[in-house]
This record gives sequence, structure tokens and C-alpha cells, in this order.
Amino acid sequence: MELITFLTQQNQILQSLLDSLEKEKQALIQDDIQVITEVLEDKKQDMNRLEQLEKSRREAYPDVSLSKLRESEKLTDDLEAAVRERKRLAESILELQETNQMLTKQSLFHTNRLLDILLGDRKPTYNASGKVGEQADRTSILDQSI
Repeated sequence: MELITFLTQQNQILQSLLDSLEKEKQALIQDDIQVITEVLEDKKQDMNRLEQLEKSRREAYPDVSLSKLRESEKLTDDLEAAVRERKRLAESILELQETNQMLTKQSLFHTNRLLDILLGDRKPTYNASGKVGEQADRTSILDQSI
């Protein structure tokens, strides 16, 4: 397989990953857990495919790097364009991944705040690490009478 073919296939997988991240962003905004679960599986598959493709590329072209191609003047316009596209996709993926991480943290904060309201001053049976926590004898909003 030619080097340009490897780069083109990598870019297609990166584009698929970017599309999945955009779908994940919308699902996070809409709190659609089913779509989030599906997207996580898609992302996992894309990452596995990307890893396998990169492994194959390294086996086929063990000593090839962009700097070596430039030095030997073997960096064609097609290769350069594919590398620029890969860089653009990687930057977009990083940016969207950071946005999704922020949305996830925000959702977690709101969920924890809701739990605090529902539980009142009472501590939950299990703490955030999954271990049995201490119980306080204070009433939650659910145990209060009006």
C-alpha cells in the first residue's frame, strides 16, 4: 500500500471520529444517554481502526517521516495536502473533545447538585469512589413534611 493511501485512510477515520464527537456534543446538550452510549462505541471502533492502520503504516514504512521526506525532496503535493488535512482534523478533534469534556463535567456538576438538594445534609450511603460513606441523621427534602 502506498503512503498516500495510508494517510488518506487515516484522514477518513479521523473525519469519522470528528463526526462522532459532534454527535456526542449534541447528545450531551440534549442529555440523550442512548446516543452517548452509541457514540462511545463508534469512537472506540474508530480508535481501534486508527491504531491498526498506524501499526500497518509503520511496518510498511518504518523509517519514513515528514522531515526525511522533505530532506530527500520526496514529499509530493498529495502527501503534503494529506498531512495538512490530518493536522486540521487532529486540531478539530482536540477542540471538540475539550468541549465535550466541559459539557460532561457541567452535567456531572448539575447531577451532583440535584442529589445534594434531594438528599439534603444527609450523606449518601456510598461516596464518589464507591465505598461506604458515613451517614448523617439529617433529613432530605424528600423526608420533610410541608
